[in-house]
Amino acid sequence: MNNRFYKIVIVSLVMLTGFMTGVYGQEVGSKLPDLSIGGAVINGSKKSTIKEMYEKGGLIINFWATWCSPCLKEQKMLDSLMQVFPDLSVLSTTYEDSILVRKHFDKIGLPKSKLMVITANDKLFHDFFKHRMIPHNIWIDKQGVIRAVTGGEEINEKNIKEFFNGNVANLYAKVDDMKFEFTKTYHVPDSMILFRSYISGMNDAITSGLLYGNEKEFNRVFAWNRPITQFFWLAFTNLKSSRMNWNLIELHSSDSTRFIQPQLDKPLFERSRYNNGNDLLTRQRKWDKDNIYCYELILPKNVDVKLASGYMLPDLEKFFNIKASTKKKRVVCNVVSLNRSKLLKLPVAKGETPSFRHKYYTLNVQSKSIDDILSGLSDDFNDNIPYINNTGYNGLLSFEIKSEKGKLTLEDVWSKLNEFGIGKVKKKRLYKILVLRDLSHPGKG
Repeated sequence: MNNRFYKIVIVSLVMLTGFMTGVYGQEVGSKLPDLSIGGAVINGSKKSTIKEMYEKGGLIINFWATWCSPCLKEQKMLDSLMQVFPDLSVLSTTYEDSILVRKHFDKIGLPKSKLMVITANDKLFHDFFKHRMIPHNIWIDKQGVIRAVTGGEEINEKNIKEFFNGNVANLYAKVDDMKFEFTKTYHVPDSMILFRSYISGMNDAITSGLLYGNEKEFNRVFAWNRPITQFFWLAFTNLKSSRMNWNLIELHSSDSTRFIQPQLDKPLFERSRYNNGNDLLTRQRKWDKDNIYCYELILPKNVDVKLASGYMLPDLEKFFNIKASTKKKRVVCNVVSLNRSKLLKLPVAKGETPSFRHKYYTLNVQSKSIDDILSGLSDDFNDNIPYINNTGYNGLLSFEIKSEKGKLTLEDVWSKLNEFGIGKVKKKRLYKILVLRDLSHPGKG
């Protein structure tokens, strides 16, 4: 969680920030020229040409990155499919540096199929097939014609078989809006607007995320392609937490499906009206269209974060016909205390620029209060047990924690905090929770 001038949280779809200019001009139905394979070849033949690859039977050009989990899953799937379909060729290419990519494969091993061509340091194909979200796949038939552009979900045995039979009609087309820019006003050409609040439906041509100003005040909130519950959660937490903690949400609705994403409660989803005989992906997309929204609030001047959150609630309640409230409930909490005998060990801040940066191996905290640190730990380490700060300490802290064993864990962080005299114990305490009452589909209680 990085606290910069804007706080940006990107979720759901992985976005490439390096390739966001206009579309080059290659469209479905156009003939692909015989491009040379450049960059560093990590796996496969260095002498392969695009024409040789697609004339074999068909070619998928797969854009990926080492940091993209869906891409890695897809790459394994492509590896397996190449063994099922010997005439399938795959060029899996990344813009990333070859040294980084080789280290990645040193850890996980190369694909079983030695015919899968994997390249790094690529510029040619990324320039030729502009995109902003990965996984990104170009399907090319044995005549060299671009037949489809898809994401990773379409890579499966059934679709590959249909592709070889000349049928791509059922492939879900991936469309990247290259003009979309989340740092600018969404769909508003007139920058003279001084106040605006609107809710719109899902836009599947853009990413999903959240943008607002600093922790204390701002004049714009923009959450795009997010579920209903998260809008209320943002207001409830005064925009301090984008990750919903379902332990702190009480829902009253006879149609709870609209609040809970399919992947969070699969049995609920299967019991719902969306279980209509269609395949899972089709039903999930229908749920997205029904229950994912975009929300933007623009104010004439910067206001306190609590005041901005208060502006949000009337909009949300009116549009979704949901009554939001809070109440105290006894829940298991992490009660945090300070050992006063270790006060001299506290890493007191010295005027550094406030920030909270968590990377794979490290956590770097600069000029943050204990409340802010606990909030950051909840979000970045997916800790669903709420914190109660009983330290009584109002100063700011700065410190860095590094893991020497691999991924930094929450246990590693608390081991270091214990050295500073900051500890926690689990106890049941009264804690404020969010209550949502669906007035369109009233539930019991």
